[in-house]
Amino acid sequence: MDFPTTRPNIEKLQNYKPNFGKSKIGNLIRLSANESALGASLKAIEALKLFSYDLNRYPPQVSEELISAISKRYSLAKKKIILGNGSDELISILAQTFLNSEDEAIYTEFGFLQFPQAISIAGAKGVVANDVKFTANVDNILSKINKNTKIIFLANPNNPTGTFIPKKEVMRLHKSIPSNILLVYDAAYSEYVIDNDYFDGSELADANENVIMLRTFSKLHGLASLRLGWGYASENIIDNLMKVRGPFSVNTAAIMAGVAAIEDIEFQNKSVQHNIKWMSWFEKELQSINLDFQSSITNFLLIRFPSNRYNAQNAESFLASKGILVRGMKVYGLSNHLRVSIGNEEENFKFIKELKAFLAN
Repeated sequence: MDFPTTRPNIEKLQNYKPNFGKSKIGNLIRLSANESALGASLKAIEALKLFSYDLNRYPPQVSEELISAISKRYSLAKKKIILGNGSDELISILAQTFLNSEDEAIYTEFGFLQFPQAISIAGAKGVVANDVKFTANVDNILSKINKNTKIIFLANPNNPTGTFIPKKEVMRLHKSIPSNILLVYDAAYSEYVIDNDYFDGSELADANENVIMLRTFSKLHGLASLRLGWGYASENIIDNLMKVRGPFSVNTAAIMAGVAAIEDIEFQNKSVQHNIKWMSWFEKELQSINLDFQSSITNFLLIRFPSNRYNAQNAESFLASKGILVRGMKVYGLSNHLRVSIGNEEENFKFIKELKAFLAN
C-alpha cells in the first residue's frame, strides 16, 4: 500500500522533545526548564480570572493593546512589533519566510536547539559556528558566511551556557555581514542581565533592515504555559512574517495576561533582584563543594561534574529520586554537565542539600 510521502528533510528529522526530566516523586521541584522562580505576576493571574466570557470568539489577529503595552514599556515603535505563540513560533516562521532549500543558516555550537530544528524544517542547511569557552565567537560566525548564507541565529544571552557577547562584538558582527543576511538576535533572557556591556539588540533592529530581536514572556514574566513571545524588526520584515504567521496565533488569555505582566514593573524588579541574590548564593555553594560551573548572567547555571561515579548522569538520577528535576546536557555533547535553574528559596536550599548528599555518598 502506498502512503503519502513526507519531504526528505522532515523524514530524517528528530522530534524536538523538551527534556524536563522524570521522577516518581509526586511533589516535584522543577529546575530543568529555566522557568520563573517566583511564578507569574499576581496582576497577570488576576487578569486571567476575568477571562470567563466570549470563549467562542476568535482572538484579535493583532492585539493593539498588548503591542501598545510592549511599546510603552521599552520605548519601541508599535509598527515594528510582532506577537507570536512563544518566540519558538517566530523562530520557525523566520526560517520559513527567508530560507529556501539551497540556502544556509548559521547557528552557534551551544545555541538554542530550536535554531537547527527550524532551519531543517525549512529545508535549508544548518551551519555550526564553534563557540570559544562556551561563548559565541564572532570571528567563527563570520568564517562560515558564504554566498548561500541567508540567516545568522544568535542567542544572547545564550541557553544553555548562560554566556553572552558584549555590545561591541554584536555591533562588529552586524557591521561585518552583508546587508542581505538576516541577523536573528534572540534576547529571551535579557531582562535578567545587569551587565553594562550587554544590550538587548532593540536599537540594532530599530536602525537596520536586516535585524530582528526576539523576546519572550516565558522567563522573567512567568507565562510559559500561555506561549507568548514577540519580535522587533523593520516594518518590511514584520509585514512578511505576518503573511506566514497564523491569523490567530496568540490567544486571548495570553494577550490579557501579557498586558498585565508587562505593566507590572514591581514584579519584574522583584524577580530580577531574587535572581541576583540567589545566583550569587548558588555560586558560593558550588565553590564550597568544588564543582565547576560556567558564570551566568541568566536565571540558570551550567554545572560541570567529574567523570567518575559522581558524574552528571548519576547526579541527575540521584536528584530525580529526591524529586528534583534538572536538565542533562548530552544533547549538546556536554555529557559531564547539568543545567540548573534558579528556583525559589525553599527549592534552592533543597537542591544544594541533596547535591551535597550525592557528592558525600
